[in-house]
Amino acid sequence: MTESTNQVSNQNAANIRKNKRRIFDLECEVSTAYAELMLLVADIEENRALLTRNFTSAFNGNRAIAIDNVEDLYRCRMLMVDALDAKTEPDQNFKNAMTNSLRIDLLENRHVLNEKLREIASQMAEVNVLMTSLNQIVADANETIADQGAEMVSENAEWIDGELEKMFKAASPASNAKIVESNTERVISLAEKAHIAEQQAQAMVERVESETKSILDTGDDIAARRERIQADREKVVANQRRSGDLMSK
Repeated sequence: MTESTNQVSNQNAANIRKNKRRIFDLECEVSTAYAELMLLVADIEENRALLTRNFTSAFNGNRAIAIDNVEDLYRCRMLMVDALDAKTEPDQNFKNAMTNSLRIDLLENRHVLNEKLREIASQMAEVNVLMTSLNQIVADANETIADQGAEMVSENAEWIDGELEKMFKAASPASNAKIVESNTERVISLAEKAHIAEQQAQAMVERVESETKSILDTGDDIAARRERIQADREKVVANQRRSGDLMSK
């Protein structure tokens, strides 16, 4: 082995040691990033569960009770009008006109509710579109990993059948230097990308934490509104009793 070849080999050895340290540091960073991202996904899933709980509580709970309250109050009004003792034609016309007016009021209110329900359904459909897209992203990523595994199985078979031994015997200081140089470029590039990814992940963590607080605050608001609606329900029941008393007069 010539002096020049020895120098190349020594330099390769020194660069390989440097790359080992770079790779170790990068492995730590990538592993930490993976753990943090998995925790982030778990936090996002938890937020989605909280949002679903809030929606169910607000839509199936508060909204349903509030609508019942309003419609019962309309029925009370109709009962009050029906209890009027009409003795003249103008009196009867008033009763009939007021009954029609109340029925129109109820229909107008139901139309507004239907419009809001249509808006809710439309946004729910958009959420499903996003979930469908997300599912496709996961499926495509899984397919890529599966393809990678299949390709590696084939390559590993070639290595076992002698390809690795062939590359090993053909190695020289010059060819090793090319591998070392490529490794250096790749690990430095990966370290830069990992640093950027870490900053982006941290920004997402901060956003998700803020969203969690907002979601929990919304849940508290929904619970407070439930208490108000239930208190209103007691007043509606009292109103119904008073309206019913008119029928016995």
